[in-house]
Parts: sequence; structure tokens; C-alpha cells
Amino acid sequence: MPTTRPEFQCCKCERCFGQVIDLEGEPVIIVECPYCGAQCKMDLAPYRQRVVVVHRGAGSESGAERWELPGIVPTYPQDDSTQR
Repeated sequence: MPTTRPEFQCCKCERCFGQVIDLEGEPVIIVECPYCGAQCKMDLAPYRQRVVVVHRGAGSESGAERWELPGIVPTYPQDDSTQR
């Protein structure tokens, strides 16, 4: 199970905080800001890239996922239906 600890920017107080997250499964994650307690939502789908490695020979393709997370991941309010 791949995990990482990116930096998030709170959608309410705009302070940055790190949190360990699991990169498997649903790309929409909700975290709580440790400073103001706001429920912050983020969609990691735009940062996930599928990488296909092709080897010589028929049918010898393999796929993997690679994550290209920015230095600070922006968040938006949990009840907001539009992303920022």
C-alpha cells in the first residue's frame, strides 16, 4: 500500500500542514486542518498518471501509476461542490 506525506494548504486558514495519506483507492480525500479544525477536501486524481512500460516481444506491456504531487496541495471546503 503506497503512502506519502504531502503538504496541504488549508482552505480556511491557509496554513500548510503535512499528513500521511494512502494513495490506493479513491482519489478524493478529506483531512482535518490541525490548526483551525476545518474539514478540507482534495482531489488527487489530476496528479495521478498512468505509465505504460513496453518491452520487446508480443504482449509484454506492464502498467504502473506515478504520482506528480505539487509542493503544496490545495484544498477546498468539504461541502463545496466546486474545486478551486
